[in-house]
Amino acid sequence: MTVEEGAGEARQASIGGFATQLAGRASGLVSWVGALVLPALSVFGTLHWAWSLFSPLLVLTGLLVWAEAVRTRQDTSRLRRSGRPAVAEVVGTERTDPGDGSPDVAVLTLRISGAGVPSFGATYRCDHDARFRAGARFVAVVDPSDNLFTLRPLRTGRTARTPRTP
Repeated sequence: MTVEEGAGEARQASIGGFATQLAGRASGLVSWVGALVLPALSVFGTLHWAWSLFSPLLVLTGLLVWAEAVRTRQDTSRLRRSGRPAVAEVVGTERTDPGDGSPDVAVLTLRISGAGVPSFGATYRCDHDARFRAGARFVAVVDPSDNLFTLRPLRTGRTARTPRTP
């Protein structure tokens, strides 16, 4: 498989620990409770009925936040269970200012390979860092079954040694 062929197939994992997953699910629940409270206040309280029209939006928001928390848990546990160490080499970088006062975003074009991991290309989005330059190498964790990957450090079931991040 060439780098160009693999680029469309790779997916950056959504990684998070217990606190991240708990916060995501709690936010989803808060949205759902709000979806129930608005109509109740319209009926039993002094809130204008038009506010209850926001309930479907709150339900949808809750579903999206909950789904992201589930995806984070699935990606994290899958890479911990079957992830393999690999090396991600930066082939190209793009730095973007989101324009909202938050840190600049780096979009890295990577070539990822390792023992038991066929070479593939991928795109990685994260906060910009001065280390992100063409030719830089980073430790990656990859599930070679579908090229799910992350550059974030994970404790995996594998004990193979990987190169250190510069």
